[in-house]
Amino acid sequence: MISRREIIFIILIPIFLGCSGQNNQKINIVFDKPPTLKKEQEFISNISSLALKNKNLSKFLKDQNWVNSFLIKKHAFDPIEIFIETREPKYIWREKFYLDNDLSKFLYFGEHPNLLHLYMPIEMVDEWLKVQDQIYLAVESFSLEISSVTYTEAEGWYFQSKNNLRVNLGSELSSKVFKKLSLTLKYIFEKNLTPSIIDLRYEDGAALNYGK
Repeated sequence: MISRREIIFIILIPIFLGCSGQNNQKINIVFDKPPTLKKEQEFISNISSLALKNKNLSKFLKDQNWVNSFLIKKHAFDPIEIFIETREPKYIWREKFYLDNDLSKFLYFGEHPNLLHLYMPIEMVDEWLKVQDQIYLAVESFSLEISSVTYTEAEGWYFQSKNNLRVNLGSELSSKVFKKLSLTLKYIFEKNLTPSIIDLRYEDGAALNYGK
């Protein structure tokens, strides 16, 4: 459960429900960070149409994949308080879902397009996470930013940089591949080369492709 002490950034949204003075009810919605997801905005917009019994509101929030945890406090005379901790998008998977650090899925509507895009079966995401830091370490010295990572049975692993360089890594993500990646990047930057594809799937070296 989320607690007051866990709230880092607070947004208060007062909403009045009902028509008569007797039924007016004020609600404060408290997010742990600024709401940027479409589903958060929809929740804010539609809160007045939701049933306000604790059990109904609780069930609704439990069914929301974007909610990591929540706490509802209902007082006799004070406003209802809803504390929501939202899942933090870490990756975009297959252009349909976000993945957080725990690889929990929730719908993607284009809110954070600059996150790393993953195109692979969900069971292969763990394989990428095991080597992600090593890949980043190999490319960061050359000011390369990885925009997407793909795995297919036919082609193996490859990633695309934000400047449209494609790097084919092969079927296995091994220390040999990481070393070959570092040496190849060092070579092309020292020689001021601008290939569109680096293919590391060759046993004895790498191939550079300058086509589109």
